[in-house]
Amino acid sequence: MYLGDFRATVLSALIESNKYRPVVLWHGLGDNYNSSGMNRVTQLIQEMYPGVFSHSIAIDLDPSRDENKSLFGDANDEVDLACEQIANISQLKDGFDAIGFSQGGVLTRALIERCSAAKVHNFITFGSPHMGVMELPVCRDEKDWICKRRNAFLKKQVWHESIQNTVIPAQYFRDPYEYQKYLDHSHFLADVNNEAGGFNASYVENLSNINKFVLVAFLKDQTVVPKNSAWFEDINPCNGAPIPYDDTDLYKRDYIGLKKLDLDQKLVFLNIDDAHMRIPDTFLVDIAQKYLGSPLA
Repeated sequence: MYLGDFRATVLSALIESNKYRPVVLWHGLGDNYNSSGMNRVTQLIQEMYPGVFSHSIAIDLDPSRDENKSLFGDANDEVDLACEQIANISQLKDGFDAIGFSQGGVLTRALIERCSAAKVHNFITFGSPHMGVMELPVCRDEKDWICKRRNAFLKKQVWHESIQNTVIPAQYFRDPYEYQKYLDHSHFLADVNNEAGGFNASYVENLSNINKFVLVAFLKDQTVVPKNSAWFEDINPCNGAPIPYDDTDLYKRDYIGLKKLDLDQKLVFLNIDDAHMRIPDTFLVDIAQKYLGSPLA
């Protein structure tokens, strides 16, 4: 191959990879950046948009340690690390689309609100507890008494400083029946949702600047409780009735820009009639066709 042909080939590859807006993904609890599930999503996107740049956020490059850090750690530190990671990837400097799976969706939203390097165009979350969880993740095995005892212990201790600093799911625990305790002790979600003291206007500005916010809920979800936390819905502590997203204080007072996004027709509510994180390939393809692969400006 002549030098000119080689340069043309390289240039063609660069043009191809720059045709599409990059995609950043953040996995959920008990998963890792290099798992078969995450690789499946990345492969599907790359098959649809050849040459598209994609990045799976890794808190640790060792997959087993990355998985462990999805359970144990400080969510604020992990968001800071992800921000630094994104800021150092040149392919992401002009913006990207973002996908957050379950817990990863809440962490990615925090990233958008807090990180100036996170210039997100379309933001998609699958079964993400945006309004927190009032139960810790259900044990996969009904007979796993160790898991059940651990959850019972953690729930009793959930507002303790040591738990809030070290157990990721505890940091987005939000029980409507103990709302004041949540405001007083939550180390992560109360700030990300702008519910605690010290309102941060930049959170509103940053989130409301995205193009589309796609919220996918699982109708048979037993992992995220309440399941409609994925749609920013709340629970009325007086009667246990669900509160629609647009009747919550978070929406009406526009704590994070959700109302502005809604009025600008930037919110998209979708559902999958299955259990938590059971995503059919056909659904992924449809999402990718509609909300990924747009050209960079």
